[in-house]
Amino acid sequence: MPATVLPPAFVQRMHQQLGDEAEAFFNSLSTSSPVSIRLHHKKGNTEFALTDHVPWCDTGYYLETRPSFHLDPHWHGGGYYVQEASSMILDAVIRQLSLYGDSKIWLDLCAAPGGKTGILAKHLGPGDVLIANEVIAQRKSILYENLIKGGYLNTFISGEKTNNFPADFADVILIDAPCAGEGMMRKEPEAINQWSEGLVRSCAVLQKDIVNDAVKTLKPGGWLVYSTCSYSPDENIDNVLGFLRQHPLEVKTLQFDQAWNVTSLQKEDAVGYQLFPHKVRGEGLFISILQKRNNAQKKPDPTKKQNTPFQSVPASIAEYVHDPTEFLIQKKGNEFQIIAAAAESAASRVLQRLPKAELISQILEQKGKDFIPSHFMAMAGIVSPTVSRVDLNLKDALDYLERKTPVMDTITDKGWHLASFHGTLLGWTKHTPQGCKNYYPMNWRLRNRP
Repeated sequence: MPATVLPPAFVQRMHQQLGDEAEAFFNSLSTSSPVSIRLHHKKGNTEFALTDHVPWCDTGYYLETRPSFHLDPHWHGGGYYVQEASSMILDAVIRQLSLYGDSKIWLDLCAAPGGKTGILAKHLGPGDVLIANEVIAQRKSILYENLIKGGYLNTFISGEKTNNFPADFADVILIDAPCAGEGMMRKEPEAINQWSEGLVRSCAVLQKDIVNDAVKTLKPGGWLVYSTCSYSPDENIDNVLGFLRQHPLEVKTLQFDQAWNVTSLQKEDAVGYQLFPHKVRGEGLFISILQKRNNAQKKPDPTKKQNTPFQSVPASIAEYVHDPTEFLIQKKGNEFQIIAAAAESAASRVLQRLPKAELISQILEQKGKDFIPSHFMAMAGIVSPTVSRVDLNLKDALDYLERKTPVMDTITDKGWHLASFHGTLLGWTKHTPQGCKNYYPMNWRLRNRP
C-alpha cells in the first residue's frame, strides 16, 4: 500500500513520531498482512503444519497463506481462532501480572468479537469467572457464537453500558478500546477511508469516558489492561498519562524479550508498549497496564449473603457429564447451566451484583422426560466419555456443518452421539429408528461451500 494513499495528516504525524524509522514504517504498509491463528489452550487442533511460532504467545502460529477457514471443520469446532498476531501480546502481558489468591472476576469490557476474551479465558484460575461484555447487539451475537465455540466454562456474557457495572466489582478489567484503527490500515483498507484527525480526537474522548467508568468498577489492587489498535499519542500514551493524573492508578512496567522488538514508550509517569508493523510480524497495537491503588481503609464487600443458585449435578443428568462432582448446576426454566464447583463463590457474586449477565454454559434442555444436550456441552469438552464419538471424514464433516445428515454407517446404537473430525468435536447427532438427526446450530451452519 503506497504511502500516497494514506491521509496526509496521518503521514505527517507518523513522520514526527518515528523520525528516521518513518520510511520503514510506510514501506511495511505496502506488504501483505501476516496470517496467524491461536490454538485453543485446551482443545487446540488443526491440520496445518505449525512451525512458525508467534513469539509472545505459546499457542500462536503464523501460516504461509490464508486458507479458506470456513471450510475447515477444526475452525468450526473451536480448535483454533484466527487472530492477528500483535493482539496476542496480551498473553505475554497477563503472565506478568500478580493473579494469585482468592477467586477473581475478570471483565472484558469491549469484548467482541472475542479473540482477546479467549486469551483471558486461558489464564482464569480454577475459582475465577469471566464476563464478556458487548453493548452493540450485532457484535454481541458474534461474540456469543465465538464464546460457545470456544466452550469457555465459568463465562458470562452481558450487554451493559460501561457505567452500569457496580463499583469495586472486578479484579481484572480489559479495555480493548474503540479507536481510530490506525494499526489496521494494512489489513483493513476501510481504516484508511474512515480516518480523520477528528476521529482520533473523538475516540480519545470516548476512551477517557470508558476508563472513568472502569476505574470505579475495578477493585482496589485490581488490574486494568488498556489497549488500542492505533499509533496516535492522543489515544495511547497521552491518554494513559491523563488516567494516572485523574485516577488512583499506578502504571506497571513490563519486560519483553528484546528479540520481539516491542517498542517501549514513556511520557512522565506514563508507560506503554507499541507494536509497529515495520518492527514486528503483525499489525499496530498499543498496550498499557495500570493497577488501582489500595484504599487506606478497605470498604466492606457490598455483596449480601444469600443462598447460592447452584446445586450438585443431579443423578438424572450426571451420566452426560465427565466428572460430575467437579461441577455445579443452575436450573433456569427447562435449561441447565453448569459451572466448575470451585467458581461457585465468584459466579454467585456476579449473578447478585450484575443480574442481567447470562452464563453461556447451557448444557441440557429438558423436554418432558427427555434431555437435549446443548452445543456448548460438546464444545466445552465436558461430555462423559461413555457418550459415543463418531469421527467423520472431511466430506461428511462438511455435510454435517451444512446441517445435512452425513453418512454414519458406524452408528448402530440409538440415542445421542458426538460428531467429530480428526479429534475435534463438532456437535451432536441423534440416532433414531427413522435415522440420524443433525443437531448442529441452524444459525451457524456452513454456507458458501463450493
